[in-house]
Amino acid sequence: MKGEITYYKILGVTENASNHELRKAFCKLSIELHPDTTSLEIEEAKSKFQKVLEAYENLNNSNLRKIYDDKLKEKSSSKNNNKIANNLIIDSKNQNLVGNRRPFSNGELFSLFLLFIIISISLICSIFIASFTGKELDTIPIWLIK
Repeated sequence: MKGEITYYKILGVTENASNHELRKAFCKLSIELHPDTTSLEIEEAKSKFQKVLEAYENLNNSNLRKIYDDKLKEKSSSKNNNKIANNLIIDSKNQNLVGNRRPFSNGELFSLFLLFIIISISLICSIFIASFTGKELDTIPIWLIK
């Protein structure tokens, strides 16, 4: 485990770090390594920043962090010197945790419903107002008429 680069080492935190500590470490490293704010070459900065971002995204999500910690324990207990891949190896029963976004919450669904209703009412009102002002629905644009 000494030679392996883990997400914890990338962020510079301990394995029992809280989400607040992870966020502080990520913010500090993102300021240092962001391609717009660093003196490193763009490709090198981009590569390092992507590794930091990947580490933070996986450790900040409690489900992904649990899977990652289990994989680390499994690797250390088997004394296998293979490097841990940056991409998590997903069990078939846990495929819904990586690669898919979380489902919409009730508040988000309600907001989408309200947006649909508002757009529909606006469309109906505009057609209603246009019909009472004497405008035709099938009009020819003025720039086509010569």
